[in-house]
Amino acid sequence: MKLKKNQKRKSKLVVVLVLIVLIISTLITLYLISHNKLSKNTNINKGSQSQSKTQNPNSSNTPIIHMAAMGDMLAHDTIIANARVGNSYDFAKYFTNIKSAYKNANVVFCNQEGLSSGEQYGISGYPAFNAPTQFSADLRSGAGCNLINLANNHMGDKGVAATNATIDVWSKLHPLAVSGANKSADDQNKPGVFEMNGIKVGFVSFADFNNNNSTPGYSVNNYHDEALVRRLIAQLRTKADVVIVSMHWGIEDSSTVGVEQLNEANLLSSLGADIIIGTGPHVLQKAQIINRSDGSKTVVWYSLGNMLSSQLNLKELIGGIAQFDISKTGGKISIGKLTFTPTYMHYDWMASEAASNNLLARKNAMIYLLNDAAVPLSKSLFNTTVAQQKQYVVDILGPEVTVK
Repeated sequence: MKLKKNQKRKSKLVVVLVLIVLIISTLITLYLISHNKLSKNTNINKGSQSQSKTQNPNSSNTPIIHMAAMGDMLAHDTIIANARVGNSYDFAKYFTNIKSAYKNANVVFCNQEGLSSGEQYGISGYPAFNAPTQFSADLRSGAGCNLINLANNHMGDKGVAATNATIDVWSKLHPLAVSGANKSADDQNKPGVFEMNGIKVGFVSFADFNNNNSTPGYSVNNYHDEALVRRLIAQLRTKADVVIVSMHWGIEDSSTVGVEQLNEANLLSSLGADIIIGTGPHVLQKAQIINRSDGSKTVVWYSLGNMLSSQLNLKELIGGIAQFDISKTGGKISIGKLTFTPTYMHYDWMASEAASNNLLARKNAMIYLLNDAAVPLSKSLFNTTVAQQKQYVVDILGPEVTVK
């Protein structure tokens, strides 16, 4: 009897021990599973934070300017006539098809080639340009131009009073800065500085010559006056983070950058110019990046060609919108994302009208983005395609620029 009782006790004990082991094992397993999940969740959260920091490395704290630049705005007789609306003018319409291409730009550079001093001085196109005052107003509001070059050879076409009147027209339009034409020597020695998105920008313009030699020397900034160039850029270097120089230079209708342009670009770069925007040749020229001795770089657009005009050669009607970003990191300026969106300036002109050189017969003048210009090009007398002209732009501008 005792033996049987002992066997029963032992059996119960074994069962109890097995149950205890099973309970302990279950608890350990549950703990491990719970710990493992927690560990995984912790790792996921850490990974998300790390990824977020990688995607946004203080990007919101980096000052940046999105800049666009366009070439010569020429108020030829055809452009004025096509802008006529009753007793007024609408030059803004010319930019309707292209504004979307630079809608994000904070700063928009334009070269107004010629006067806009109004009817008092006689409205006329080539060779002595003077547009209605509405021309400047529509460049400002219609095209969005807010960084204005007035240093060009046509700024003295109607005399110093007309030059001063054009300066007054622009002063009432409140752009970020206007440079190149001056009412006095004192004005000439005050190059413009403005601040945009935490970056101080200095702007100054120079021209090769003035068609009217009777105007005062200070009336239009001349880059052959090297002392003036050095003085004005030195002033800007002490006041601004980035220096933009507009240069009206080069040989008209030449896509080749001349020796004088190269020499002037190197001088400006050595003086501390960060961006050089070239106008004047009426056709596109290459873009270049010059390495400076201080480790900085100078971006040079030798010629942006024409934007608004009614010139006759196809190359004079292919222009575009140069765009780039100016950023400031740790007090250092960098210029990047150089792109170019080509444009085509169109007007309807019959072969018979062209043969008789009936310039005022040209109708429906309008600027198009080159990518959208297949139909107007097909109506032109040039016998070309969008693809051919786009390749021309790529070949001229060179490898520093992405052509859109």
